[in-house]
Parts: sequence; C-alpha cells; structure tokens
Amino acid sequence: MTSGSGAPDRRKVKSAVLKIAEFLQEKRAEDIVVLDLDGLTTITDFFVICTVRSSVQTRAFVRSIEELLQDVPFKLLTRNIGYESPWVLLDYNHFIVHIFLKEGRNYYQLEKFWSSAKVMYSHKGSFL
Repeated sequence: MTSGSGAPDRRKVKSAVLKIAEFLQEKRAEDIVVLDLDGLTTITDFFVICTVRSSVQTRAFVRSIEELLQDVPFKLLTRNIGYESPWVLLDYNHFIVHIFLKEGRNYYQLEKFWSSAKVMYSHKGSFL
C-alpha cells in the first residue's frame, strides 16, 4: 500500500475506485475489474481495469473519469494520451485506471500478471 504523510484514508480511496467501477458499468464498459494490490506493490493500492470498443470511446471515458473525479482529493499524476493505443492509463497515485481496447487487454493480461491480487469488484458486461 502506498504511504506517506498526508496519504488519504484507504476507505476514501476504495470508495473512489468503486465509484469509477460503477460509472464504467453504467456507461457499458466491458470486463470491469478492480484489483486490490495491498501488500503486493508500493506503486499503487488499486487497479481499475476495463475494456472499451474504440479509441473514440476511450477518449470519452478518459474525459468522463476526469470530470467524475474533479471534486475528490485525488489528482491525476500521469496519463498516456495515445488514444489510438490499445492501452490508456490514468495514474492517480493511490489507484490507476487502465482503459483497454480488446487487443490490448488480451495482450497485456494485467489480471493474469497480478493474479495474487484480491478482486474487489468484477462485472463482465458485454457490448450490445
């Protein structure tokens, strides 16, 4: 778990990642997973992972997530803006949001790499 003075309460971080996961579900992202990385790494506490259909949808999700989180105490530290990339990430220090196109999700297989992480939220969903 990340630490340091001024670190937010873990319950607030957990609440934020669940809010993101529910938002992604509402907006029909596919295969949404929240991994709790507590005790596994010091880089972050949680991963939020989802699959989207297109780079246009990726762009819309990034913009919406940034708007969703503008009133919370977590500030965006890093984001890769290669919207044509099969993998876009938003790093909020205590959690990282991974937005994949299907081919990127299949290639990188983050859930397999972090298989010892506790799955805190999962919603398969599917494209209609």
